[in-house]
Amino acid sequence: MVSYEGIAEGHYFLDKARFAIGRKSDNDICLDAPGVSHLHAVIITIGNDHVLEDADSTNGISINGEKITKHILQNNDVIELSGYQLKYVNQRATSDMDFDKTMIMKAPQLEVNALPAHVTPQTRPPLATAVFSARSVKTSFPLGGVKNLKGQDPEEEILISRPLKTFGLPGVQVVMISRRPHGYYVTHVEGKKHPRVNGKSVGSRPFLLKENDLVEAGEIKLKFFLKHSG
Repeated sequence: MVSYEGIAEGHYFLDKARFAIGRKSDNDICLDAPGVSHLHAVIITIGNDHVLEDADSTNGISINGEKITKHILQNNDVIELSGYQLKYVNQRATSDMDFDKTMIMKAPQLEVNALPAHVTPQTRPPLATAVFSARSVKTSFPLGGVKNLKGQDPEEEILISRPLKTFGLPGVQVVMISRRPHGYYVTHVEGKKHPRVNGKSVGSRPFLLKENDLVEAGEIKLKFFLKHSG
């Protein structure tokens, strides 16, 4: 949903692999304001999720009031740029936030003819109901990174401490490795070939990496590792 200085201007469905946002008329989302760059930002579709990336704009982008360069969009995020506000609505977007769940487990109903002779349906004790409250816990996952086996120094460690990092040549072949509380995932962003992990294609959906996994896509060849404390 797009609005300018509080006035709603329209809705856009993110049903393409890549969306361009900017002042030029050939952008998918055209925002005609002086502070908007010709190509201001792009939104990349990855499975049910979307990644917003600043396209080296002059005035930058904010998400919920915080300046960003890359961001995995979450439901109800508000993108702000040069007077425009774009509200992202996607209830299927991945969320790493804590949540509470209450699970109620009821004992199965017993057939009357299965009761002992001295117990009748009227005299038997009530069936137990167990209630468990469970909170998802943010795990302290080790810091991870990759070695670029096709780089100038194959032993150089590239640590991935931010939420995501992309590898490859834009417009040709790009993969993304995202850091989440429970691990690191590799995802296809653009290019004809999907990433392969240890020689097997992982398709277009995020794939959980394990230590020493080999990630390949086109000219990209990365070896994933974890930094263990001690």
